[in-house]
Amino acid sequence: MVKNLAIVGLVFMLGACSTMSPYQPLPPVKVITETVEVEIYAPPLPKEISLADVDWKVISNTPCKPATGKKNIGNGKWYYTTDKYQYEDYIKEDGSSARRVVKDAEGNRIQLDQLIDDSGVVIQTCGNLQQKIAEIEILLDGEFVIFAITPDGYERMAANLQEIKRYINQQKEIIYYYREATAPKGVKGWLEENKERQSNQAEEVEIRNNDTEAQSAVPVKEDFKESFSLKKLFNRDE
Repeated sequence: MVKNLAIVGLVFMLGACSTMSPYQPLPPVKVITETVEVEIYAPPLPKEISLADVDWKVISNTPCKPATGKKNIGNGKWYYTTDKYQYEDYIKEDGSSARRVVKDAEGNRIQLDQLIDDSGVVIQTCGNLQQKIAEIEILLDGEFVIFAITPDGYERMAANLQEIKRYINQQKEIIYYYREATAPKGVKGWLEENKERQSNQAEEVEIRNNDTEAQSAVPVKEDFKESFSLKKLFNRDE
């Protein structure tokens, strides 16, 4: 009886296997590559460099010329002049002032006399040293001071400034390259966005400054409390 049941079960299993559908493989895996643009934050560029003008005073000690007069520039400051002929100031037709040589009745230029010191020697003025000393003392309202630099030192300073300028320009080109490469707007778009960001930053700074001024304008309420003293403590019991 047990053998018959085993045979019947085996028949049912074989029949079930014969009725099942054949094996189907899994569908192939598809790899889809999608390009996603990464937005990189680009901070606004700094403001352009604003350099102040430097007033250079060129001082020389040659050539030497005989002094023919003195020019007072105020506050007791003066210097020798070396004009060979007499000059005068006049107003032109356009209203500006100018300087011209004074002539005599015959049309000849009037020559100035040379100045002589107490020992009878003609006073010599070399270069413009005395003139610049007087002018700078008036300008500074103090003592004359020189910050000197040699021609070689000036060339090195100029070369250093050009080197700094070259470095800044190269760094600027690198920044523009990466901005153009990482943004769809291009160089012009970045420049427009940079102006907008600078404007927004300026507005934020102005708002903060206004808030600070408003807070400082509000009067502060002070709590006036009675100060502690031993005298008041003892008098309270009396």
